Amino acid sequence: MTQKNNILLIVKQSPGIDYNSLLNKVSSSYGNVNSARAALSRALKDLSAVGMLKRQGNNFFVTEKGAAEINSEMKSKLLIKLNQSMKGKSPVNEINSIVEMLSTLIERSKQDRDLLKAAKGSTEFYISDLSELKSDIDKKIHSLNYLNGVLLQRISSLQELNFNDRSQFKLNPESKKILFSVIDKSSAAELVVELRNPTLLEKVAKSFNAKAHENSVTLEKTNFKKLLSLLEKTPQFARNPVTIYLPSLKIQIDHPYFYLTGPFKKLNKLAPEQP
Repeated sequence: MTQKNNILLIVKQSPGIDYNSLLNKVSSSYGNVNSARAALSRALKDLSAVGMLKRQGNNFFVTEKGAAEINSEMKSKLLIKLNQSMKGKSPVNEINSIVEMLSTLIERSKQDRDLLKAAKGSTEFYISDLSELKSDIDKKIHSLNYLNGVLLQRISSLQELNFNDRSQFKLNPESKKILFSVIDKSSAAELVVELRNPTLLEKVAKSFNAKAHENSVTLEKTNFKKLLSLLEKTPQFARNPVTIYLPSLKIQIDHPYFYLTGPFKKLNKLAPEQP
């Protein structure tokens, strides 16, 4: 769409728009506001001269001629894009866009005889092409249904083989009960807590009189509730995930969520239902 038609479209969508508001909308297309102002002034002058735009004081309105021009361009763009999608290498992959454009074309054609006439003479595909496209979609649906069934079987197999899984929880009073239960049921007496933020690491180490090693500290398991309370009161916590390592299980607290990662059967036993 040309800059002049872009201005026409803006004015059409915002009848009575003033000069400064119009300038704000088009200025992003230029290197600086002076260039935008000069280009806008020229375009407004030219559009007014050919009768596509009229000015009342500091407000602008699209004339019937201007509306017809912008409607014509939008019709043309719709037909061109629809033709390109239908003639592309894989229209099946563009089916969402094609269906949307067809729906728009049909609805507009019912109300606009000119568009209906243009569409009949400008479309580069036939109804039989759409029928063939539907057939291709049916084949893809059949293939996806088959693959979906196979995938479900593979998921079940991986669960039986006890591959790793991950569960996500929103950090709230209810989900904290699960978190506390996981910690309590762990066979570990100590927790290895990884904190990649140096400030947060130092604060935790100092609060629990623990020695930091690289980016982690080791704490007694019984201190977990105090640790979580401390983290939630610390601003850096909201932007810095904290990871806790347990035997065969990992907890990542990434506010406002936390994640449990570990073997499927163990994870399902610890937290079978997500809140």
